[in-house]
Amino acid sequence: MTDSARSIIPLDLVGAKGKVEVTGALGIIARVQIDGERARPQRGGWSIPLKKGGETKLLVKGFLPGFQRFTWNGDTALQLGAHVRLPEKIAMFAPFLLMVVSVFLVPISLALFMMGIPIVKNPLMPRALRVAIPIINTIAASIAWIALASMVGPKH
Repeated sequence: MTDSARSIIPLDLVGAKGKVEVTGALGIIARVQIDGERARPQRGGWSIPLKKGGETKLLVKGFLPGFQRFTWNGDTALQLGAHVRLPEKIAMFAPFLLMVVSVFLVPISLALFMMGIPIVKNPLMPRALRVAIPIINTIAASIAWIALASMVGPKH
């Protein structure tokens, strides 16, 4: 199953007891619900009760927030952000260019990066905007940094 335009995605987990769904699929942090109640994550996954008794883990793999892969018994059950293409993913990392300018911009770079994740994952937004907005935000932050630095810097 791939990601869709919905933020809540039901998972078809063979042998699972109850309705399992992922909420927040279009955001930064996804959560798992079992029969409408939030499941608590435990060591890289969620314990899912089985129809025949017992439990198995729904594992989450991946480091990039919002683009993880959920696996069930070794098979991919859901790939978050599967619809996002390479240009959007590259543009999403544009705020890290601010760190090259100054180490003081690391918090701003991280904030802009995290704000860019829901933007590039939004399938209702035109693709050109999903590429352009993180770049525009990076340029705006750099202009603001230059303006601030010129106000604080020495006067001649």
